Amino acid sequence: MNSMKPETRNPQLHSNATAWEQNLRALTAQASQAAELGQWDQVEECYRLRGEHLLDHPMFPALATDLTVFDREVAARIANARLAVQSQLVETAKIRQNLQEVRSWQGLSETARPLMDQLA
Repeated sequence: MNSMKPETRNPQLHSNATAWEQNLRALTAQASQAAELGQWDQVEECYRLRGEHLLDHPMFPALATDLTVFDREVAARIANARLAVQSQLVETAKIRQNLQEVRSWQGLSETARPLMDQLA
C-alpha cells in the first residue's frame, strides 16, 4: 500500500495540481482586487473562469479554506456596494420629493417640468 498523498506520487501530477491551484488562487485574488475597485464585470468573469477550472479537478480542504477567505472579502464588498447604492437611491428620492414640493409651492404643474428634472 502506498501511503503517499495522491498529488505527490507523480511529479507531473503534482506540478499540474500546483499550477492549477495557483491559477485558482490568482483568479480569486483578481476577483477580490476587482471588487475593491468596483469592477463588477471583472469580478464576475474571474468567478466564471474559476468555476470552469473547478469542474475538472477535486478541491483539497486547505485550498477551499484559502479561497473562502477571499470569497468572504468579495461578499463583504458586494454588500457594501449594495448598501451604498441603496443609500444613494434613498437620497435621490428625498431630493426628488423636495423638488416636487418646491414646484408645487411655485404653482408649476407636473407637465411643465424643468429640463433638469427631465434629465434625472
